[in-house]
Amino acid sequence: MENTVNLQLPYLMPAQAQKHVTHNEALAMLDAIVQLSVLDRHLSTPPEGADEGARYIVADAATGDWSGWGGSIALRMDGGWRRFDARPGWLAWLEDEDTYVRWTGSAWTEAIGGSETLQNLSRLGVGTEADEGNPFAAKLNSALWTARYGAEGGDGDLRYVLNKETAGNTLSVLMQSNWSGRAEMGLVGTEDFVVKVSADGTTWKEAMRLDKTSGAVRFPNNDGLQAVARLSGKNGAFVRYTGDAAAEMQAIVGTVSQSAGIPTGAIIEAGSNANGNYVRWADGTQIATKTISASGGTTNALGSFFTTTGISAGAYPAAFAATPNITASGLTDAGNCWILTTIEPNASSFGVWRIASYQTAGSSYTLRLTAIGRWF
Repeated sequence: MENTVNLQLPYLMPAQAQKHVTHNEALAMLDAIVQLSVLDRHLSTPPEGADEGARYIVADAATGDWSGWGGSIALRMDGGWRRFDARPGWLAWLEDEDTYVRWTGSAWTEAIGGSETLQNLSRLGVGTEADEGNPFAAKLNSALWTARYGAEGGDGDLRYVLNKETAGNTLSVLMQSNWSGRAEMGLVGTEDFVVKVSADGTTWKEAMRLDKTSGAVRFPNNDGLQAVARLSGKNGAFVRYTGDAAAEMQAIVGTVSQSAGIPTGAIIEAGSNANGNYVRWADGTQIATKTISASGGTTNALGSFFTTTGISAGAYPAAFAATPNITASGLTDAGNCWILTTIEPNASSFGVWRIASYQTAGSSYTLRLTAIGRWF
């Protein structure tokens, strides 16, 4: 064997004359191909005025002194050109492109996918070093992701796809403060979407959970929101919190009720019956109205005035908890003026007197009465 196996460097042979020639040949070859850096890989014609030692990867369809050298390495040496054929796996630095290329045995290709494509990297660090536990690592102050627009050959959308192997694995985004966890969201050991937080990076509290099947939202550490999350909607209703992480949908207008002063029913209740009309509110306020149409006179002397006998106004349309305030209006008596006063009012009924400055045997009249008080 007269040459080395890989680089084909010439050996010094026994009893060889002028051994320095063989030695210098080997040095020249090493100088040409070790730490290989070429000026260009797109030339098919030897450049004029190339410097001694300049190296090129010869393009296909080469001509002149490079004819038939496509893919080989051309070295400018002693005023001429010398050819070196690459072996699979050789790397060459392209000075004009600022990247590495690799000889596959048939073509020079980008050593790590090139400047436009990176494939099958085992580690990548941006601004920091990647390691076995974090094969991709980036240390920076801002990052931008944007969709490729339609005019650029894209569709204008941008979607992140994250995947885990099984339901019991974790797929999440973990947010830390000085390398201590404070918030995490994702599929954390489950297939429900979970958001949880921590004050120390060790003890975690679940703040929200979205059920993967129903889409229902739960708030395990907020009784009020947890209660609301269990509700289904109802038109014309409001949400009433009933304690112990429970709530109910309640009609705004309906039957008002209370327990120990706490409203338990609707906000407003309105009704009418033979005794008149009423409106009551959840805070305890109640207004009752009543109209009485009758006839009679003012025949009983009262000093300089005359009165009727007592007119029973009867029961309120809804009972009061205590005697309400009563007013009257809309009185008619053939155009004459007179006043009213209540007699013996209480929480369930009252009476009325007509008082006038004149005496009349009788006429029709209408009384419009309003009572304002509390129902509890």
